[in-house]
Parts: sequence; structure tokens; C-alpha cells
Amino acid sequence: MPKAKPTHVIVHRIELQEKERELIEPFVKAKEVEQFAKSAAMVGGAAALGVGAYVAWWTLDTVYGWGEKAKDSLDTITAKISTPSNEYEEEYDVPWWYKLRINHLFGNV
Repeated sequence: MPKAKPTHVIVHRIELQEKERELIEPFVKAKEVEQFAKSAAMVGGAAALGVGAYVAWWTLDTVYGWGEKAKDSLDTITAKISTPSNEYEEEYDVPWWYKLRINHLFGNV
């Protein structure tokens, strides 16, 4: 059987005296410090992750030359997109996004 809706609302309010506020104040301050420390830890963790990613990229680029390989690949793809590869592309204006298809850039895979 459903409950009947209340006909009136009773509000209970708790007020603290000066002495009770003084007793609770250290807990409030501790909570504020905890929240600040969590925020600082998040920012520090994000910064450490960013620095770690940069160091990993720099190390791999220095040891294996990944930067030059990526630049060469990008230059090759840009050249294939900018120059028509067959008579169809020369006769019809093929949009640039059509040229980004995998089979167009790297042949029929």
C-alpha cells in the first residue's frame, strides 16, 4: 500500500555555540589541508607524466632518430597528396580527403 504524501514539513536546525565551533575548527582546517594536498598531488603527477613523456620521446629521437623518420614519412605523404597520381585525378578535381585513404597512399593493401 503506498504511503500518503506528507501534509507538512518539519525542519530541524542544529546551531553550534562558540565553544562547539572552536572544537570543530581543527577538523575543518585538516579537511582543507587534505583537499589542497590532493590537488597539488594531481598537478604534480600530471607534470611528472608530461616530463616523462618528453624525456622518453627525446631519448628515442636521439638514439633511433625517430624525428627524422617521422618527418620523412610526413613529407612522402604530403607529396602524394599534392601531386596527381593518375589521369583520373588530373582530369577530375579529386578532393584532398579522398587522397588520404590508405589504399591511395600506400597502394592496394
